[in-house]
Amino acid sequence: MELDLKHLRNLLAIARHGSFSRAAAALKMSQPALSNSIVQLERRLGDRVLERGRHGAHLTALGHVLTRHAELMEVGLTRAIEEIRTHERAGIGPLLIGVTPIAAAQLVPHALRLLRQEIPNLSASVLELSFADAMPALLKGQIDLMVGPVGVYAKVDGVEEERLTTDPFAIIVRSGHPLGRRKSISLRELADAAWVLPNDQSAFHHQLEALFIVAGVAWPANAILTNSMVALKAMVVHGDGVAIMPRQLVGLERKAGLLHCIDLAEAGAARALGLSKARDRKLPPVAQRFVEIIRACAQ
Repeated sequence: MELDLKHLRNLLAIARHGSFSRAAAALKMSQPALSNSIVQLERRLGDRVLERGRHGAHLTALGHVLTRHAELMEVGLTRAIEEIRTHERAGIGPLLIGVTPIAAAQLVPHALRLLRQEIPNLSASVLELSFADAMPALLKGQIDLMVGPVGVYAKVDGVEEERLTTDPFAIIVRSGHPLGRRKSISLRELADAAWVLPNDQSAFHHQLEALFIVAGVAWPANAILTNSMVALKAMVVHGDGVAIMPRQLVGLERKAGLLHCIDLAEAGAARALGLSKARDRKLPPVAQRFVEIIRACAQ
């Protein structure tokens, strides 16, 4: 059985827009032509891909299967066009990497610097993504790799993780803060601290919340909450606030003398950083070389 890619593209548009009229407008084609395209597809398959109703068009089980593969083909064609354009510019790539803020702070920039020394005409994109957004992007081929915490979230079918290093949490204060003379401190000793913490929209929040629970300490009530790592660090630098962060995330501020790290005494005050990739998708050569370099950087 052969399928026409145009029919699949049209089906995908209907699935995304929810109706023939909106999909036809997006595709810049007439509604009868779009309807005829779906009829031809269903005749070739011998089954329905859409259920039509007063409230729009909805995918059947077969329609869901086809749109999933249509999305993969769409991403593949987009990546092919990007690679052709890069080749025309005499570049190598594109390398597409998803990162969390922690990975973006030191590990990935270091690896990219070394890769660019080997490949001066490298074309790469670094995208900050949440875990929930990164996993579908990996499976669809929208990114080659995800660099961030591993072993934290539930496993995703089709995605494999590789641990690279461990990044310990630390108490973060401004330079010159009264606590700055301490080498180690526990959460129990910070019950009255002026906390600056991630809000509950952040995955980082849930990891810290677990740390407080294990320590037997209530989540601070007198805290400033934010979903911005930049704002969090700035509030600690410019005030007397106390925060918890992985050491890598404040590496630049520590070198600049703006922030100071204190060892956190609680057990389990660390998390693993690593790579995630689609199990069944072969990495492009430039992505495979990046993996080799970041492994060396992590060691």
